[in-house]
Amino acid sequence: MKHGSAFVLSIVALIGCSSPPPVTIGIVLNRDGERGALLAVDDVNAAGGIRGRRLELRIMKGSSSTAARDALVAAESLALDPAILGVVGHTNSAASLAASQVYNEHHIVQIAPTTTAPLYSSAGPYSFRMVASDAHQGAFLARLVAADPAHPRTAVLYVNDDYGRALHGTFAQNLSLSGATLVYEAPFEEGVRFVDVATMAQAIAHTRPDLLVWLGRPNEFAALIPSLRALAPSIRVLASDGLSNPEIESHPAPAFLGVTYVRFRDLANSTPAIRLLDARFRDRWHDAFTDQYCLAYDAVRLLAEATSAGGSDRAAVQRYLTSLGRTRPPFQGVLGKIAFDEHGDPNPAYFLAQVTASGSKATTFAAWSGSRQ
Repeated sequence: MKHGSAFVLSIVALIGCSSPPPVTIGIVLNRDGERGALLAVDDVNAAGGIRGRRLELRIMKGSSSTAARDALVAAESLALDPAILGVVGHTNSAASLAASQVYNEHHIVQIAPTTTAPLYSSAGPYSFRMVASDAHQGAFLARLVAADPAHPRTAVLYVNDDYGRALHGTFAQNLSLSGATLVYEAPFEEGVRFVDVATMAQAIAHTRPDLLVWLGRPNEFAALIPSLRALAPSIRVLASDGLSNPEIESHPAPAFLGVTYVRFRDLANSTPAIRLLDARFRDRWHDAFTDQYCLAYDAVRLLAEATSAGGSDRAAVQRYLTSLGRTRPPFQGVLGKIAFDEHGDPNPAYFLAQVTASGSKATTFAAWSGSRQ
């Protein structure tokens, strides 16, 4: 019996000394976002983890697609895994909106780093985002056009998805109130459906625009702009945040030179924390990065803090995020203080960058931030 008791005690001691289970966060992002998440995990674990528990990521490789179908598959996989306490993703508005149905059904927090579609504000109580609704970005872009002393004849092209349609709607509505001249507006399809570029360029050039407002992503822009500039050499371009990608940050193609576009990061007033994060990124991956890198880094650290201070279950994480800026101080991220309104939205803030031969630089235009509407 004594030997048996000793054996039982030794088993209990071993169990007591075993490592606690890790805290796991799901990641559904593009390569830039994944890299930001990985650095955040390194920093959290280097600081002792989450109450002695390691932070781990479950990265959904190959699931950064913008398609709703792919987003739903990834969301189901993460939501049904009881080890996952929160998710950072998805890559764009259409994917985030589709996935939000699943996350809210299963009561798991989703923090979308760069989702801007206005509809996301009503996705549900478990849906949060790091950037404001395009209701604000559309107003910001319209304000820039209306304030242009040249009073440009303006053409606008927008991608035919949740992101582009919503952004176009708020932009056009705000621009009409200013009395500015909108001479052309049309949607376009992405990917293999983006065809007949020459005809599109001719239709735009026929209206003699001074300015093209591009509400879409880089691939289609790169396909269209050479044809358009051949017909309208002096046309200027103002683009939404969707244009940003790592290539135009460091080694832009000639098609992007001179383009002014929206960023969520202030290039003109970089803080020591951002400069350090920038240097670490370049040292590790020898590359430039987009805003999603910083936003994903902050989102992972925020979920780690929510688990540490709020509790290690899904509902507790949601309550912690909801309390930020209300019963708790905002969370201090690399890009600034983070708090959410009743819709899971942050305060709007936008900055402008211009693509030069050496990469993106801050413009001389004033940045803008405002209160929630």
